[in-house]
Amino acid sequence: MMMTKRVRWCLTLLLAGCAHAPAPAYQPDARSGPDGQRSGAKILQPNQTVTDDVSNADQDMTDWWKIELIGKPGVLATQVRWDNGNADINVDIFDTAGEPLSTSPPRGSKEKKVLTQIDRPGTIYIRVTAPTRTDATVYTLVANWDLPPPPPPEEKPVKKKRTPREPREPKPVAEKPAGDTVQGRIVSAYREGPQMVLYIDKGSAAGVRPGMSGSILSGATGEDPLDGGNFKIVGVPAPNRSIAKSSVHAVGKNNRVSITLSR
Repeated sequence: MMMTKRVRWCLTLLLAGCAHAPAPAYQPDARSGPDGQRSGAKILQPNQTVTDDVSNADQDMTDWWKIELIGKPGVLATQVRWDNGNADINVDIFDTAGEPLSTSPPRGSKEKKVLTQIDRPGTIYIRVTAPTRTDATVYTLVANWDLPPPPPPEEKPVKKKRTPREPREPKPVAEKPAGDTVQGRIVSAYREGPQMVLYIDKGSAAGVRPGMSGSILSGATGEDPLDGGNFKIVGVPAPNRSIAKSSVHAVGKNNRVSITLSR
């Protein structure tokens, strides 16, 4: 059976319409996963460094992070560094409701820092994005926040001793000899340039003085020094507080330290 001229004309129009159908729109977050949305934000601990990657060309443009801030109002110092010098990374800060608090600085040289005034500590969101099709890189993120000091240990009642028959003269308190050590814990830590600043819960009451050295201990109960975890005491602001600096890359869960009480 031969097609009529009208049938052939209709088929020609149909095929022409299919040939010029628009291509599907490019979606830069199609493969970002749950953290491509604020509702799927990953947890970020204050003063702890994390590493991840974004790639606009691979449709993994966005990473959302969620951080819980406690204590008094202050400044959240968010810093992002990345490996690919030809890429650019944006970092933006949002409040609990998703309203913007700080926007990303202009294109940087593998590093950006955003200072955000936080008047109401609570849940804060951080968005890291690769803004253009040529931006793809591994990045390192840290959000530094001044955490409140830990509560003092609960004092147990001291039992009264019986009065001795003969009064004894009090013995003088001897200084701890050089080489003795005291163990403590890291209250908070954050990176300052190439070094990590450590706040430790031992101070002048334990014989700690500026210039003393120590080591971060590996694990929650271990006694072995953490690789690269040596530090030096740079300040003792209180009887139960000292400040140290270390070249360690990250503290992680290793929050125990040993300080050498040298003269």
